[in-house]
Amino acid sequence: MDNNKSSFLNSPVEHIDITSFDSRKIISSMKKMSFVSRETANAADIYNEMLKDKECTIFLTLAGSTSAAGCMNIYKDLVKCNMVDAIVATGASIIDMDFFEA
Repeated sequence: MDNNKSSFLNSPVEHIDITSFDSRKIISSMKKMSFVSRETANAADIYNEMLKDKECTIFLTLAGSTSAAGCMNIYKDLVKCNMVDAIVATGASIIDMDFFEA
């Protein structure tokens, strides 16, 4: 594989659609794994408890340019489905979101 600009830019980033599949089974199975997999499953359990708690305020915190890296639809769906109450983001995220919306 060539390490030149065109070889890195030949595949567009595809944004994931979290509404197109049910991830519960795979996340549940990750509880039996180790390291980040187990912690991802633990985080999902905590998030589900937060969603059930009507007194809980959920902040989505973004650092860097994750919206340009394929997460744009995730953020959109979290807001659309009332799964976050507030967003805290760095300038890179805000600029990218504005850029992609234009």
